Amino acid sequence: MAFSGGCLQDIEIDLNVITPENASPESSLNVETGCRKKDWCENHPCQNRGRCSNLWLSYHCDCYRPYAGPSCRAEYIPGRFGSEDSSGYAAFSVDATENENLNISMFVRTRKSSGLLLALRNSTCLHVRVYLEDGKLTMLAPNSMKLLGKHPINDGNFHLITLKIEPNMLELFQSSQYLGFISTPVLTTQSKNFLYIGGLPDNRETDRNGGYFKGCIQDVRVKNQPLEFFPLTNSLNSFINRTLINVSQGCSGDNLCKSSPCHNGGVCYSIWDDFTCTCPPNTAGKACEEVKWCELGPCPHEAQCKLVHPGFECLTNAVFSGRSSAIFYRSNGKISRGLTNIMFGFRTRDTNVILLYAEKEPEFVIISIHNSKLVFQLQSGNNFYMLTLTSSLTVSDGKWHQVMVSMLEPLSQFSKWHMNIDNKDTATSTTATGSLNFLREETDIHVADKAFDNLDGLRGCMSTIEISGIYLSYFENADVLTKKPQEEQFLKISANPVLTGCLQEDACSSEPCMHEGTCEDLYTSYRCMCPPGWAGTHCETNIDECSSNPCIHGNCTDGISSYECVCDPGYTGLNCEEDIDYCRGHQCANGATCIDGINGYSCLCAGNFTGKLCRYRRLPYTVCGNEDRNLTCYNYGNCTDLGGKLACVCLPGFVGERCEKDIDECSSDPCLNGGLCQNLLNKFHCLCDVNYAGDRCEIDLTTDLISNVFTSLGSVTLALLILLLAVVVSVIAANKRSTQGTYSPSRQEKDGARVEMWSMVQPPPIERLI
Repeated sequence: MAFSGGCLQDIEIDLNVITPENASPESSLNVETGCRKKDWCENHPCQNRGRCSNLWLSYHCDCYRPYAGPSCRAEYIPGRFGSEDSSGYAAFSVDATENENLNISMFVRTRKSSGLLLALRNSTCLHVRVYLEDGKLTMLAPNSMKLLGKHPINDGNFHLITLKIEPNMLELFQSSQYLGFISTPVLTTQSKNFLYIGGLPDNRETDRNGGYFKGCIQDVRVKNQPLEFFPLTNSLNSFINRTLINVSQGCSGDNLCKSSPCHNGGVCYSIWDDFTCTCPPNTAGKACEEVKWCELGPCPHEAQCKLVHPGFECLTNAVFSGRSSAIFYRSNGKISRGLTNIMFGFRTRDTNVILLYAEKEPEFVIISIHNSKLVFQLQSGNNFYMLTLTSSLTVSDGKWHQVMVSMLEPLSQFSKWHMNIDNKDTATSTTATGSLNFLREETDIHVADKAFDNLDGLRGCMSTIEISGIYLSYFENADVLTKKPQEEQFLKISANPVLTGCLQEDACSSEPCMHEGTCEDLYTSYRCMCPPGWAGTHCETNIDECSSNPCIHGNCTDGISSYECVCDPGYTGLNCEEDIDYCRGHQCANGATCIDGINGYSCLCAGNFTGKLCRYRRLPYTVCGNEDRNLTCYNYGNCTDLGGKLACVCLPGFVGERCEKDIDECSSDPCLNGGLCQNLLNKFHCLCDVNYAGDRCEIDLTTDLISNVFTSLGSVTLALLILLLAVVVSVIAANKRSTQGTYSPSRQEKDGARVEMWSMVQPPPIERLI
C-alpha cells in the first residue's frame, strides 16, 4: 500500500515499534525522520483571487467563477451574442434523469433592456424562460404568474444569475440575492432537454419572449458542470452537444461611434456596447441632442423661455383690448402629431366674448364665454353632431383661470371630451366626436375674437395657448433672437403686434386708490377714477380749485371739491363777479343823483343843496367874472378880481378854492372825559356827561361840590347838612347848566347829531358854474 504523503507516528508491527532508524533501507523509501510539512501556498500559486488549500505534496486552488484550472489561470471563454445587431443563439443538449432537480447558472453582461437569456424545452413545449424586461430579470413558466426582478442588470457589468428547477417550483437568484419563486404544476425534466441561450430558432417565438439577446454570456453551468461555448481544451465531452448560431468568441463590444451618434458638435468615445459624448456648452443629453436653448437667452425680456422637444418657446401673457387687438394663426404644414387637447389661461370681466375660434367646414372649434360661463363647442371628423361643454361656475370675475380641454381616449378616432377649469370645475361630454387634427391643415385659428361677428373682441388677458404641446406664440420670428429648431409650429399670420405683460393678479386687489377713488383694472396696470376734488395717480392730491383764480374781485379759499370767495368791498356773487348797486334804495334827497361807488355811494346834489345826502341848503354864495371866465365863492366868501386873477376870500371857519370846505374843529378831539364834540362855524361845542362840565368837559362836578359844602357849614348837624346839601346841589347844578350846557343828550341824540351835523358832504368839483 502506498501512502500519498503525511506523517506516521507510533507504528507497531507485532508489538515491535518501527522507527526510521531501525528500518532497513530495503523496507523504506522516501521516509524521513520527523514531521516537517511544506507550505505550498506560500507563493500564492492561485490566480484571480483563487483560494489556496495546502496539501502535503502540493496545493489545491478553489477558483472563483468564471476561472478554472489548477492555478485558476484559465477563464471560460464568453460567447458574444448580437454582434453588430445580428440574431443568434446557442443550444445545448442536456441529459437529466426524470424529476431530477436542476440548477442552471451563468454570467450575463448587456446594456439592452430586453432579450431572452435562457429557455429550457423538451420535445413538446418550453418549460421555463428567463428574459429581460425593462432591464430586470423576468421568469415565466407555463400556467404560472410572471416573476419580475427588483433591480435592472443592463449596466454593462457581469451579473451572475441562477435558476433552480424543482418538480413543482422554480426559484431565481441574482448573484446572492433571492428574487423569488413561482409555483408550477409538476414539472418533469426528460432525458433529452434542450437549453437555449440568447434566443430560439424561431424568430417569432423569440420575439414573444424578449427578443434576441445582445451582449455576452459566460460560464454556463448545469448541475455545476460547465457548458462551454468555446472549450478550453479540445477533448470531447459526451455531456455537451452544442449548436452556435451567430455566436462569436470573446466579449468585444460594437463600435457605436462609427455611426457618429453625437449631435451639435459633440465628440464620441466608444465604450463597451455603448458610447459617450463630450458635449459642447449649452448642450446636454447622451448624444448632445438636447440644446439648452434657454441658456442662450433667445426670448424677449418680458417672456419666459421653455424647452419643448426639440426646441424652445417664448411664453408670456398677452393683453387684448377689443377687436382691433385680435390675432390669428395657421399651421406651417409640418404638424404630424395628433391634436387632442388645448390648454390656456385667461382672465377677463367680459360676459360674452369669443376666446378661440377655428373653422374648416364642416369641422370647427369654438371656446367662448357666454353669460359669464366658459363654453367649449366642437364638431370634428365625419360627425355632424356638435359637442358642447359648459362650466358650472362663472369665469368673468377678472381672476386667472386655467383651462384644459382634452380627449379622454386620445388614440381613438372618436372620443368623449373632458373640460377642467382650475382643477375644480369639470365637465365631460356624453357623446363622442373627433380630434382637432383639422387644425393641422390650412385653417385660421382666431384668438380673442371671431371674424365677421357682431361681438367686440376680448378685453382681458390670455396666456400662451398650447395645442397638444405646440404653442401659439405671441412673438414674431423677428422678435426671437434664435430661430426655433422644431419643425411643428403654428405661425402668427396677423400683422398687428401683441401687447404683453398682463399682471398675474388684479391690480386693484391692493386697493391703491385713496379718498374713495374707484380703481379700474387695466390688466397691465390700474387707473384710479377720483371723486370730485381729488387728483393724482392714487387720488392723493387735493385739487386746488383756487388755482384758476375764480374769484374776480376777492380772495379764494380752497376746500374739498369746492372753493369760497371772500369778496372785496362792493362786490358779491359766487365768484365776486357782481358789482353791488349801492344806489338801490339810496337816501339821496332833494332830487340828488345817486352815484354808485365801491362799498358805498355818493349823492350828486342838485341846485343849492349840499351834505352827504343833499339834505342841507348851501350857504349864500357870490359869483364874479363874466361868461367866459367866472368863479363862485361859497359860504359868504368874497369873490375878488385882482390883476385879472379871480379868487375867493373865505370867512373864518371855511377854506378851499371856493370856500367850500368847513373846517372841522372837532378833528383834534378837543372834548375830554367822553364829551362829544359838535362842529360849529369857526368853533366847536362839547356836549358833556352829567358828572362833568366846562368848555372841554374838563371839570369833575362830584369832587368840587362835596369839598365846598363841608368847608362852609362846619359843624351843622347831620340832618340839616343833608337837607342843605340837597338844596345847595340843586342850586349849583342849575347854575352850572345855565353857563355850560342846558342838557345831557341821550346816546341816540348824540349819534343823530353826528350823522346830521358832522358828516357834511362837501360840494363835488363838478358843481362848477359854467
